[in-house]
Amino acid sequence: MKFLKKMNRRDFFKKITKRTFFAGSVLFGLGRDNRVKNFFVNRQAQEDKVRIKSYRNLGDTGFKVSDISFGASHITDGAVVRYAVDCGVNYIDTAPTYGQSERLIGEVLKEKRKEVFIATKYSGRAWRAREPEELKKNLRESLEGSLKNLRTDYVDALLIHGASESRMISEEMHEVFEKAKKEGKVKYSGASVHSSETGKVVKQFFNYDSMKILTPVYNYLNEKDVYEDIKNLSEKGRAIVAMKTRMGAYLERLPGWDKQPLGEDFESLPVARKRMVMDRFVDSGKRFTADFNRSTFKWVLSNPHISTLIVSFRTFYDVDTFLPASGEKFGYYDKEILDTYTAFIWNKYCRIGCDICHSHCPKGVPVNDILRFQMYYENYGDKRMAVSEYSSLPKDKLGDNCTDCDAPCQKFCPYGIAIKERLTKSHNMLSLKC
Repeated sequence: MKFLKKMNRRDFFKKITKRTFFAGSVLFGLGRDNRVKNFFVNRQAQEDKVRIKSYRNLGDTGFKVSDISFGASHITDGAVVRYAVDCGVNYIDTAPTYGQSERLIGEVLKEKRKEVFIATKYSGRAWRAREPEELKKNLRESLEGSLKNLRTDYVDALLIHGASESRMISEEMHEVFEKAKKEGKVKYSGASVHSSETGKVVKQFFNYDSMKILTPVYNYLNEKDVYEDIKNLSEKGRAIVAMKTRMGAYLERLPGWDKQPLGEDFESLPVARKRMVMDRFVDSGKRFTADFNRSTFKWVLSNPHISTLIVSFRTFYDVDTFLPASGEKFGYYDKEILDTYTAFIWNKYCRIGCDICHSHCPKGVPVNDILRFQMYYENYGDKRMAVSEYSSLPKDKLGDNCTDCDAPCQKFCPYGIAIKERLTKSHNMLSLKC
């Protein structure tokens, strides 16, 4: 990717300023009186326009799902779930560890249960068992808890959360699933995978007929690492549900990154003028972010082996800005936007699943996992999950072990990420020392 080069913040914002005409032409329209109308001012007025326009086969399950689906990891308002479903979304991804997610979904989808495909996961805590019988008990309790929260007597899919090869071949897990399937409590199993073990996890799918759904990290920067695995599974009738499509979602914290984009004379401006400049900057950032999201989704869905993509919805605004990408084709302007973004985050975004540096770490610190937790904390705003995941690591694998290290791993990072500096920052952040 020779066109990619390191880009600083000033250059990035110069780039996106040039793109705002395109973003504006997509997200805004002129009324008959030639006044600009904001496309998203009134959600109710747009309900008849914002809809899913394309449905795809969910592998060989016989279920057709919306090409853009509901990731419920950050949901705090059940009405947003109901609104998305009313707009045509019919695949919901949740988990016991996603706060109130399951409960909120259960409250609002009682009357629409048969219209949606609900995929939940085994609780991560269930795997912290010392004995086989304890593991089976934990997994059963995890499923029963999800059924209670979701107010349903069955889930369509039950996935291994953060799958590894050892979890995929767990006899106890398969025993619990097969029993639940016979009881009508679950239809299909599958796995989500965030690690470098994607290839190993995929191989196990071919050993179990009930394994129907793989949820891998799939985005503009990691296609070459997972494309063949995705293609092979898809051709065997498995469903591919893409996640982490937005490459770190750095634009979620666009307003307030720093004052550089506001101009060098920003501090000397009168207060009223400062507000005007800031409002324009924030508005421009929102428009570019919305357009970036659409371009990302269109790129993912240009792969015919993808059944659907899941993205975290928080608000009605997310529904109104995400769904217009449904059924759209990826084009020249979309590629230009993604190239601009990837140049900016090239040495910031730790590719999920890349494990090159790990073999060069003398202390075996899980660099990729820790930087993923930092991403959850900073970019996704999911602080509770990030801190919880980090605190579950052994003490000798935490980021503070890198303080006095020469960081030989850093030399082998193909993306030039400042690993030692990032891990030190991550430790202070995730151990709540910041």
